[in-house]
Amino acid sequence: MKKLFILVAVVCAAFALSAQDVKSSMIDFGKAQYSGYLMNMKNASVDVVESTMRDLLENKYNLKAKKENGFNAYLNQPFLPFGSQNYDIYFKVGEFGKKKNKTTQLSMIVCTGNMNAVTASNNPDVDNAIRHFLNDFAPKITQFQNQQEIDALKEQLKKLESEKKSLEKDLNKTDKQIEKLQKSKEETNQKIKETEKKIDKVQQDLKDAERKMR
Repeated sequence: MKKLFILVAVVCAAFALSAQDVKSSMIDFGKAQYSGYLMNMKNASVDVVESTMRDLLENKYNLKAKKENGFNAYLNQPFLPFGSQNYDIYFKVGEFGKKKNKTTQLSMIVCTGNMNAVTASNNPDVDNAIRHFLNDFAPKITQFQNQQEIDALKEQLKKLESEKKSLEKDLNKTDKQIEKLQKSKEETNQKIKETEKKIDKVQQDLKDAERKMR
């Protein structure tokens, strides 16, 4: 029952993320505004959304990143999900709303060079590809969170297993010390017994000598 509840929760979270619409909007970039895309998400933090997008662009598609006007910028690089040419891709993640009801917002501008921003009117095929990419991106946030949790648990398990091996090594060392001490104890007990025999003999010799003096 617990596993079923967790599965339903994950599916619901993924659906909530993927249900967001991609909207066209003018986006502030430096001292100007450019046509771009906005996507609002209720169920993911700013850090998680940004980390997921960076992981996707930089690790899966090997894009080289830099910072520009507060945006993550990927300049003049091929990106097949958008099309066959090179693109300048800018994105940043922020949030708006009241403290207990924050909405995370992803902003993206895609240009074909010289800050020529892609729009539905000037480049409908690329515009459609961008929207498709962003809609597909939303469920990846949940996948990324799950993978991060898995990686963290694996790392924790690795450290605990290493700690266990170290403790077992210490225990083995202690066992050997105990074995050595036990052997030393037995040898000492044997010496005590031998010494007691010598004491008994000397005491008997002393009594015999004292009798001779009477």
